[in-house]
Amino acid sequence: MEWRTFVKEYFDAVHHAWLDGQLERLRPFYMGKEHLQAKECGWVNRAYEQMHKRGAKLLQVKGRVAPTCWLETAAAVDITVFWTGKRWYLLQGRLHEEASNRLLQLRLDKATGQWEIVGTRERRGDPKSERAEEIMLRRSESASAYEDAMAQPLLVVHGAGGYQPEKAVAYAERYWNTTNPAYPRFTDDCTNFISQCLYAGGIPMLMSKEKGKGWWIRTGKSADWSYSWTVAHSLYLLLKSGGPPMRAVAKPSAADLVPGDIICYDFNGDGRFQHNTIVVAKDANQMPLVNAHTTDSRMRYWAYEDSTAYTPQMRYAFFHIRGV
Repeated sequence: MEWRTFVKEYFDAVHHAWLDGQLERLRPFYMGKEHLQAKECGWVNRAYEQMHKRGAKLLQVKGRVAPTCWLETAAAVDITVFWTGKRWYLLQGRLHEEASNRLLQLRLDKATGQWEIVGTRERRGDPKSERAEEIMLRRSESASAYEDAMAQPLLVVHGAGGYQPEKAVAYAERYWNTTNPAYPRFTDDCTNFISQCLYAGGIPMLMSKEKGKGWWIRTGKSADWSYSWTVAHSLYLLLKSGGPPMRAVAKPSAADLVPGDIICYDFNGDGRFQHNTIVVAKDANQMPLVNAHTTDSRMRYWAYEDSTAYTPQMRYAFFHIRGV
């Protein structure tokens, strides 16, 4: 079977499983690997359950797949494809549209001539930035000392006229699945994207000569940036501090957030946050819908229970942005 046909049949099965919850149709794509079946069927099942838990009725699913890279050896052909999908659903009589992107890895076993799904994934955490941040954190006496450093007032640049969440949302809508050429794009781009949204909303940078302080980015030949601009956990710590420039206020639940606010995700529940999103709208139940990068997402339900990074231990942090 030609690989495009295999991928089309797989996503047809995923789309139908989203609609009716029947996961059995996915199992033939994993060649008897029960553990992988369980993992892969898990995110599809969570997507189905999350939709029904909200009281939503899924109407239609569409997707488009394009190859990004492939590698052929004597034993197998490995291909990575990029899937862009959209879902339309009704919630309390209101039509919603959701979009997201995922990477899918598949393999052709030359001995059997069979294709199989190796995995569907969402990237999380920038390894280079995370390693650099770990070095900086070890130099601090404690995480609390790091939080204190992040909260210290520094030189404020770029308009301090207050946060305009509608501008942050407009930016998130404009660049949810593309890159603003004024900024670098990272392999794991979620925090860089959120920082850009906040900046577009009028949050001023806090400049510093140290990457572990402030919230800033310099572009051009001398490009550099603070950890808090690009690393999920660093931004979480800055938001948690309640200090400048965001002066964020922690909220007890997602329902308390409004467009322009930020949600942080600790997928493993170990206290280290790996992902950030921005609230861009509320659904008919008045719950947040978010945009994000890395797995580019638009109007996605905030809980991320359909994420391949989901674990039952997942924790959230909710922040309302006040601005300077």
